[in-house]
Amino acid sequence: MTEEDGAPECRPEDVRVTVAWEPQDDGGLRGRLLVENTGSRACRLTGKPVLHPLDHAGRSLDAPTVVTLEFRQPGFVVVPPGGRAGAAVSWAGWAGPPAGDCAVVGWGSPRQEATAAVSGPLQPDRTAPPHNLTSGWFELET
Repeated sequence: MTEEDGAPECRPEDVRVTVAWEPQDDGGLRGRLLVENTGSRACRLTGKPVLHPLDHAGRSLDAPTVVTLEFRQPGFVVVPPGGRAGAAVSWAGWAGPPAGDCAVVGWGSPRQEATAAVSGPLQPDRTAPPHNLTSGWFELET
């Protein structure tokens, strides 16, 4: 086991999470989810993040994240103190209540969740199905 393998899962209190969306020609959104390690030790982000947009009152919107299970070894990244990791995200469409400027992002095992500030368009313009969100694997940002 390497030192990196032994890094603990990142805890919500040790990270700052943001989501930046950009509109796409088809009315959907593409963006980047960023996690910055604000703690004093390295920590691990395991798996693909799950994103839950919130409405203006802070309630979770019924916009499920589709998590595909293609193999990746290792299935985590280790983020040093002050370092950042990101994951590509997309949101194909939405026809529900208006989204707010926050989302809940989940990762890891045991499951960790943090509230993320959202910038750019708050929801897709496209209102036709599918309404799902997708995310890619975490990667270290340089």
